[in-house]
Amino acid sequence: MNDRQHYRNQLHDLLRTQFDCAGRLHTVLTAEAEALTNRDVDSLERLVGDKHGLIQTFEALELRKRHILDQTGFGADQDVEACIDWCDDSGQLRRGWHLLLERINRCQRQNRINGATLDSSRRHAQQALAILRGQPIAAQLYNPAGATTLNEDSGRSLAKA
Repeated sequence: MNDRQHYRNQLHDLLRTQFDCAGRLHTVLTAEAEALTNRDVDSLERLVGDKHGLIQTFEALELRKRHILDQTGFGADQDVEACIDWCDDSGQLRRGWHLLLERINRCQRQNRINGATLDSSRRHAQQALAILRGQPIAAQLYNPAGATTLNEDSGRSLAKA
């Protein structure tokens, strides 16, 4: 087996493992979204642990990918496709790489949605606590970056926008 075949096999195995890991992560993120919607704290605790474990696995796989790239002389992450082109004439690895990137993008989108849901729930809980404590509810504000906040010192009222 020559070097190209050797590294093609290594990249093939790595991309398949990353693809599977990203798929499991997306499943966990989807379940997390449902648990957030249902306010299922027990499931959320379990899912956060699962998510953390998958992220650690993915980070270890990324280190393995960097090691392979270093061994082939391609080094940086932006050279993944160049390395794939070097060792795989069939285009199979390139297709796998693009499928992996799509799956990672879906994970990132779902994670952002979950974060927004969590932030919304947090704001509602803070408002409810303020009402129960008899405290005034601060108007939502926006800062120069366009993010909303409840702190009057960091922006202008949305009503004045």
